[in-house]
Amino acid sequence: MNYQVFSSYDTLSAHAAQFILDYVRQKPTATICVASGETPLLTFQKIVANAKPEDFEQATFVALDEWVGIAPDNAGSCRSYIDSPLITPLGIPAERVSFFDSLADDLEAECQRVNDFIASKGGLDIIMVGIGMNGHLGLNEPGTPFDTYAHVSELEEVTASVGQKYFQSETPLTHGITVGLKHLLEAKVAIVLANGEKKKGIIQRVLEESVSEKLPASALKLHSNSYLWVDSAANPA
Repeated sequence: MNYQVFSSYDTLSAHAAQFILDYVRQKPTATICVASGETPLLTFQKIVANAKPEDFEQATFVALDEWVGIAPDNAGSCRSYIDSPLITPLGIPAERVSFFDSLADDLEAECQRVNDFIASKGGLDIIMVGIGMNGHLGLNEPGTPFDTYAHVSELEEVTASVGQKYFQSETPLTHGITVGLKHLLEAKVAIVLANGEKKKGIIQRVLEESVSEKLPASALKLHSNSYLWVDSAANPA
């Protein structure tokens, strides 16, 4: 795991954006899994601002996760935090982007659909995610087996509580549907971004603790080409 500290959220985001742009310029057919939330928003904006029209003409995107039971047009949905700032501005057509349908009658079948979509692309080239206060990646909560593909997860209280910030009114959040840790481990490149002082504690745990399913982000240490990029505020040193 390569650990790197950047002077600010802006420089962290610029580096992540340039990494994605450089990758797709080398491999135009890349399949990229991206997270929602606040951390990657500036990265998305910088990708859009610096992309050439041809950069993403063949690329495919996979959305990392979604709150179960939340409609895609809900402003707090994970989809809205990826679609509006990234997918729509880049003009990615529907056939080259995969979002979870968390309203599906059969969520297990929905997980398999996403698994099949990723497999049809030869796996993920890049997975770029944030990190939760409890060390989750996506909605892979503590205790999630590292050999799990897409699945439905029961949310810990801290995840449900923090998730309220994305909604205009209190919204029950009990389960998530997410790309699995095995997808992360099989991706050619795995990137975790963290910013802000509130992430300092969990970053310290990832750096100091041994690999354990109790700390999902520790899976990064098992990946041969993984990066943990943080801004100076999130750096525990």
